[in-house]
Amino acid sequence: MSRGKKAFITSLALMGLSVFLCASPVTAAMTVSSAAVGSADNLAPGPVGTVTAALDIVTGNSVNVAWTLAADDFGRQAPVGSDFTSDGVFVNVNDVAGYNVWRQVIGTTDPVLVGSAGAGATSFVDDTVITGETYTYLVTVADGAGNESSAVESDQVNLGPPPTAEGEAPAGYEEVKSVTLTFDRVLDLEDEVAVDDFKTDFIAELAALLGIDPALITITAIVEGSVIVSFEIAGPDAAEAVNELEAELEADPTVLSSGPVLSSASFASGSQDLGVADIDEELIDTFTFLNNPDDPNAVLVVTAEIAGTGFSVDVASLSLAAGESDGIDVIFTAGAVGNLNGDYAGELVLTTNDPNNRTTVVALTASIEDGLDVGDISISGAFNFASIAIGTTKSLDLTLTNVGDLLITGEIALSGNAAFTAVGSDEDGNVVSLTQVPFTLAGGEEIDIGVAFAPLLAESYAGTITITSDDVDEPTLTVDLSGAGFDPGEISILVDADGNTIVGDFDASATVNFDDFFIFADNFGQAVFTPATDLDASGAVNFDDFFIFADNFGKTGTYVGG
Repeated sequence: MSRGKKAFITSLALMGLSVFLCASPVTAAMTVSSAAVGSADNLAPGPVGTVTAALDIVTGNSVNVAWTLAADDFGRQAPVGSDFTSDGVFVNVNDVAGYNVWRQVIGTTDPVLVGSAGAGATSFVDDTVITGETYTYLVTVADGAGNESSAVESDQVNLGPPPTAEGEAPAGYEEVKSVTLTFDRVLDLEDEVAVDDFKTDFIAELAALLGIDPALITITAIVEGSVIVSFEIAGPDAAEAVNELEAELEADPTVLSSGPVLSSASFASGSQDLGVADIDEELIDTFTFLNNPDDPNAVLVVTAEIAGTGFSVDVASLSLAAGESDGIDVIFTAGAVGNLNGDYAGELVLTTNDPNNRTTVVALTASIEDGLDVGDISISGAFNFASIAIGTTKSLDLTLTNVGDLLITGEIALSGNAAFTAVGSDEDGNVVSLTQVPFTLAGGEEIDIGVAFAPLLAESYAGTITITSDDVDEPTLTVDLSGAGFDPGEISILVDADGNTIVGDFDASATVNFDDFFIFADNFGQAVFTPATDLDASGAVNFDDFFIFADNFGKTGTYVGG
């Protein structure tokens, strides 16, 4: 059944992803090099025309920076040789290699490089901003030699007062805090003892620093390249623990003996099971947000991105004034996955402009149990023809059944020795020889294939029936056919219309009847008996022979050989 749960999200994330970029001193970036010396390229390109910066009103937590192309940003032809005698060979060059984007907090004097864009680009999105700050942006033009133009500055862009997202997690929702720390140290990941010692010491020291149970910390990955450690903190106080860790690292990057921390990033990750859907049902869980800021002018912006077949949201974003609340419905639609039985997974990414609650990644699950099954081919029948007399024919039946619910289409092909032949029905119901025949089976339908074996020589034979279809689990099925022919010589053998040998016709009437039964009864249990009545050639006429006789009783055939 559908269930909607209205609840608040207390902590969407702990801090936004911080990107630390190495850059040359700002003073160097803001000046133009002196005149050229010798053949070195130390002439900076010309600056951009204008720079604008505007808050993205949809996300509320990013700034769109735009500029006009530098006058030097165009392709031109230049000779390959530096002496201008390149025998007429020229290449396309551009004096502009790219654009550097700098951000400066109002009231400070040192811009920070936040990103770069290639030649021809005219925009950049800064998604590392902090709500409540006021910035200006500066753009410089760089050439391939590293020379930078003078900077052109934008007007101020104000991100407004910071909002505050409050609330409770929905029933069944589980959340942990995921953190990644990059340490300035070396660790040989091939040394298992060293890695185990590192993990043990790291967890113990981190737990002591934050005052939490070490069992709440789980290391999920350790990667080389410096040492990058990813871990999770569980429990109701995880948010406070990560906030405290961030504060400790900001105050002292060497607070952990694992090494100086070069960078850190964290986000909230959770899981939500929407439940079990019936056919054509929608399952709905609602994530509700409340904006409860200190500043009455603060606006909370929430965006939702969702992935996964069958999963959707009713709105992609919310904009909430102080004191307002609203929700985003997360929906699983059974019809969107064809009502097929199975387990389904998706991912919801919730982002806000609350500087303390930026991003939450939610793993979504849902399932269908009483829906439809995909088409599934089942095969029944026996395909070992054993040994039959040459010049006779034995037939067996093969049945294909779609035991699923959805339509299956495919093709049946027979290959191997010509002693095997097969007939079945085509899509129009016509009886055809099966060398390569298409078929269509709705759920529950079946088709019968008759396979005949007619050996001409006293030897072994083999063939194959290949069934290819859109069966998800078994797109190709093969049925091996086997049999052998024997020459009865001077011995007469009674066979039925399908080539099966009949035994027990002691009076040679071509029918196993009561006359034969009386002959068998006279020999049953006797020390001296007619050899033909010992049907299993065991040296005695007993109940084993009786059962064989009973299986053949009433059969009529034709004698071959002799």
